[in-house]
Amino acid sequence: MAVSFGTLVVITVVIVLGISLISGLTNTRDLLVDKASAAMSATQNDFIELLNPAAYEAVYLAELINADRVDVDNREQLIDFLLGAISGTPQVNTLAFVTPDLQVTGVHRQSKEILSFDESKDPVAQTSIADLATRSKGNWGPLVYVPTLRQTVLNFREPVFKDGKFIGALIASITVSTVNTRMNAAPSLKNSKRFILYGDDRVMMEQGVNASQATMGLNITEAVPKLDEIEDPVLRAIWSDKAKKLKLLADQTAFNSHYLEVNGQGYIYVYKEITGYADKPFTVGYWLLNDEVSTEMRRLLIAGLAGLGIMLLSTVVAIVIGRKISRPVLALSKASRQISKLDFNAVNALPASRFTEVNEANNAYNSMLRGLSWFETYVPKTLVHKLMETGEARLEQRVVTVMFTDIAGFTPQAESMKTNEVADFLNHHFELVTACIEAEGGTVDKFIGDAVMAFWGAPERQDDHAARACRAATAIRKTIIADNAKRRNAGLREVHMRIGIHTGPLVVGNIGSAGRLNYTVVGDTVNIAQRMEQYGKTLSPDQADEVFILLTDATVDASPGIGAIKIGAYQLKGRQDPVTIYQLVD
Repeated sequence: MAVSFGTLVVITVVIVLGISLISGLTNTRDLLVDKASAAMSATQNDFIELLNPAAYEAVYLAELINADRVDVDNREQLIDFLLGAISGTPQVNTLAFVTPDLQVTGVHRQSKEILSFDESKDPVAQTSIADLATRSKGNWGPLVYVPTLRQTVLNFREPVFKDGKFIGALIASITVSTVNTRMNAAPSLKNSKRFILYGDDRVMMEQGVNASQATMGLNITEAVPKLDEIEDPVLRAIWSDKAKKLKLLADQTAFNSHYLEVNGQGYIYVYKEITGYADKPFTVGYWLLNDEVSTEMRRLLIAGLAGLGIMLLSTVVAIVIGRKISRPVLALSKASRQISKLDFNAVNALPASRFTEVNEANNAYNSMLRGLSWFETYVPKTLVHKLMETGEARLEQRVVTVMFTDIAGFTPQAESMKTNEVADFLNHHFELVTACIEAEGGTVDKFIGDAVMAFWGAPERQDDHAARACRAATAIRKTIIADNAKRRNAGLREVHMRIGIHTGPLVVGNIGSAGRLNYTVVGDTVNIAQRMEQYGKTLSPDQADEVFILLTDATVDASPGIGAIKIGAYQLKGRQDPVTIYQLVD
């Protein structure tokens, strides 16, 4: 028996009414889980992002020492490097180098003092340095109370080796008060409190407790207070035997949770264990007054029921106009999905509609399409794709490889050309160069006159970024040689190029003003790469090679197996230390 469309709609509404309460509760639960997950993730990320730079700094300095960039026997040079390193990591309180015989040289941020003392009679220090001598990489040590600072600190210890021999260790310390300040400054949920536990029974941080309160009564054997010593009764009772598993959040795996009544009031505890940052695991989390959750559930349930009522009233209208507007809406949806692929040539403008709202949406879409078609010529499509895939654009420090290219003798050549000829020439040249760069996953940062700046290793992380840059340079050389053959056949002047490549740490991310941002890289590595390209004028003044490619030793070391010839160590302009230069030959 045939069933009318109206009957089907009525049946559908009845089914929706039957399951709406269950759906409302499920959605409420999912929203609470998302809210808890977001708060938990923010707490965890704040903590980890505060500590990791200290470890990165110590590891990087150890690499510099191993590479003879820092002479630990030269106390003035060592102190200069320690001061420079600590200035770039404001959360680090002290940074010190300890020799195998426990002679300490360091710097202190707050007092700006140069530290120099003997720890050879300290049995704890003796054990620690002996342990580090057997390790191939650094680690976080136990929390230590420092009487001279009247504070407890977290320590990252990085062993330093030179020619396979242990020569000491770098110690980067972050005070617990710094952690307290960072965690207290972060936004939190209403009627809740953040905390960080050291092991199961020690409290490293609790929100709302200032540094002077947190350090009262501490000593060498009691680096942080015990749970039963703090004033907060809710946090003090976290591991109570009366705690119950929280069914509302039980089937998720991003964090742990339980429910507990303290002094007649219900509380929810949300927490997660983090290992690897001390000798004991940290437990980061927060407790939340249960009334907040109950109120949220009631509010969302009422909103869900109100929504069902509105749905019933709108069903009749939806049946009448739904079929008429579904087709243009589907067309708009399909066109929008094509837009997400950034292939604007395959997207057509939408036609006009008799429905005012649909027509306005189509007009807005068509205007957006025209704007994006122009916009894509100014923003590298590959960069947009990478940012869409990685979701990363924040400022961060990374080791990347930077390339600069330049046309030798272009300025006098351009003087004899017409304006349109110069534009056509550069457009053709840039197409050849950028195609080689993008084929190896590189990002074209900018065009500077006849020069191109590109980098590898961001926004997408590429372990072989140096090798990619070298392959791209080789591809550019082959492409330019092939294009020069065509230019000679056409009676045109050959193009000769210089390329400079360097690998090193940079700040990468969105840089600019609120109205104009540019995803780029900033740092000394860019300067060295550019000076490498410019140094090609000195090493090859006659530009005999059609494409002359120079690399630094950092790039060669990061891309084993490439065909490079060592030219020697040269003093680049503006650089204190000489740079070992190689020529890429294959």
